Amino acid sequence: MDYGKMFSRAANLVWENKFLIFLGVLASLASSGSSSGSGGGGGGTGTGQPFPNGGQPPQIDAEVAGIAAGVIVALICVVLVVGLILWAVATIARGGLISGADTIESGGKSSFGQAWGAAWQKAGTLLGIGFLPAIPGLILLVLGVMALGAYGGLASLFGESFALPAGLTTGVVLVACIMLPIALVLSILRTFAERAALLENLGVMDSYRRGTEVLRANLGEAILLFLLQIALAVGLGIILFVPSIFMAFCCFLWPVLLLIQGAITAFVSTLWTLAWRQWTGKAAPAKVVPAV
Repeated sequence: MDYGKMFSRAANLVWENKFLIFLGVLASLASSGSSSGSGGGGGGTGTGQPFPNGGQPPQIDAEVAGIAAGVIVALICVVLVVGLILWAVATIARGGLISGADTIESGGKSSFGQAWGAAWQKAGTLLGIGFLPAIPGLILLVLGVMALGAYGGLASLFGESFALPAGLTTGVVLVACIMLPIALVLSILRTFAERAALLENLGVMDSYRRGTEVLRANLGEAILLFLLQIALAVGLGIILFVPSIFMAFCCFLWPVLLLIQGAITAFVSTLWTLAWRQWTGKAAPAKVVPAV
């Protein structure tokens, strides 16, 4: 495998077909987000008590507490719904990147609408492929919540001095040691499964099986390609570190930051699509045809 030629080919393909960059922006939505934190401090009242009424916290009206709880639950639901929508859009956009790059590399023409449409036809499969790596984490989350709930219930019965059973903690840790590697392996295989689904028209489980076959048959080249991708990411991170900080604090430059992220996402996706084509014996690269 000529890695230099493949990197150059992927860069040229994205540059000559800039709709891939916009698909890359959408594909980056799942990893885009903002986090904020707030902190505050309060001084003492001069009496050594955190509250002025003899150390007792102020009483909150039950109606106000109910409204506050309802607002919090509603906000959590909104965040979850928006997150799921962004994840679905990003997943379909990943499929669009694969379909668009493969079509162009096969000598055809593609566009944003055509690539998105091809991925949309396989939306159910793509969402299933994307959801599978999350299942181990969900299982671990449910078990953790159940363990905390059980501890809280037992503590309320036997008092605050109740100790968490060692077996319960050990069980959660053991489950985590099993689930986390499974999630990691499935996340790696997702890259291959998505291409099997789009380019070979397979279902969710068949795509993972096919992706596993291709990875096992080309493990050495895949590992080297992954390491080169990491090296490239580190290099770009160093180069773009200061400009990214500046753009992050200037809202007018956020679109530029999104385009840069989209271009990188499109390049990486195209790189793996080209590798997949070579590993599965598809036709040699064709001349790049700019989208109209």
